This record gives sequence, structure tokens and C-alpha cells, in this order.
Amino acid sequence: MFQALRLTDCSADARKSIGSVPPSTRNAASMRAPAMLSAVLLLVCSSAMAEPVYKYEDRGLVIYQDRAPDSIQDNGHSILNNQGVVLEQVLSRQERREARKLEREKELARIRDRALLATFTTEDDLIRTRDDRIGMIDGLISRLDDRIRILSERLAIVDKRVQMQEKSQGPGKAQDSLYAEQRSIQRNIENAWSLIDSKAAERGEVADKFEDDLLRYRELKAQRG
Repeated sequence: MFQALRLTDCSADARKSIGSVPPSTRNAASMRAPAMLSAVLLLVCSSAMAEPVYKYEDRGLVIYQDRAPDSIQDNGHSILNNQGVVLEQVLSRQERREARKLEREKELARIRDRALLATFTTEDDLIRTRDDRIGMIDGLISRLDDRIRILSERLAIVDKRVQMQEKSQGPGKAQDSLYAEQRSIQRNIENAWSLIDSKAAERGEVADKFEDDLLRYRELKAQRG
């Protein structure tokens, strides 16, 4: 289909080219006209047939044209030769964005691999580092547990004093300082529990990361022999 269209166009272009030659020149070259005509036809047709065809979709319709789509059409397109063979596939904006994202992820993975090999000489080094990191988090959680225990003991004492004063003076009649201390201790206990939850989640993330690093480290070492 593409070739037939091109040949029709190039024949017309060839006739225009012959017709543009001055009459005196045509008379002088009348003996060479067949050869000249063939040469011009071959030149014009070859040039036309070499032009690419652009294929893209627009609102469900497949469009073929001899120029690239407008910039507002950024859903990707194909560049074909006159036989309809795809010479190049131009990605859409979304596909280009995803390709760049994938390339960045690959580059980050290469950086992590280099850092992993540069940081740890042996597998035991990596395991010791993991244990140290997890040990630090476990130590902090343990200290928070101790703090909660101490605060809970202090809260029990304050609660008892509040109950004693309310028993003698009526509900809500204890010293304001006791109520303030009671609320402060309760907030500190809640904050400590919240921090424990946060550190417990961090411990899981660290353990998972080092597990992935350990598996990747073994793969990289195996690749290097």
C-alpha cells in the first residue's frame, strides 16, 4: 500500500521535474530523453520511497502520515518504512517515565551492590553488624520497659494518695498537684509504650533489610567466584 502511494506521487514529481526543463534544453537533449527520464524517475522514486511513514492511534483510529505526530499527541508512535516494517518504536510519555524510573532503580541497585561489597569483607562481618544494630534496638526497648515499670510504680503511689484524699475530702477534692502528677505519669507511660512500638517496628525492618543484604551478598560473592 505504502509503495503504491509513493510510486504514484514520485511519478507526478518526475513529470513536474521534466516539465520544468527549458524548451531549448529539451530540444538539444531529445536523443537522451529516455535515459534522462529513467534517471529522474529512479532518483525521485528512490527519494520518496526512503521517506518514513508514521503510525499512531488517535481516539481509537489508526493514523498513517508522512510526518511525526504533533507534540500534543504523546501516546507513542511507530516509524515504518515503505514496506510497512517498523524501524523504530517511540514510547509514550508514560512509558518514558516508567523506563526512566526503572533505570533509576537499576542504578540504585548497582550502587547498593558496590556498597555492600565495599563495606563487608566477609559474611561474618555483615552478620556481626546486623546483630549489633538489632542489639542496640533491643537494649533501648529494654530500658523503656524499665522506665514503664518505674513509672507504673510511681503512678500506683500517686493513685493511692489521691484515693486517700478523695476519701476524706470527697471526689475530685485531692490536691491539684497530685492530679497534675497523675496525668504527667500517665502521659509518660503512654509515650514510652508508643516508642516501644516504634522501635519494635524498626527492629523488624532492620532484620528484614539485613536478611535481604545477606542473601544478595552471597549472590554477589558467588558471581565473583
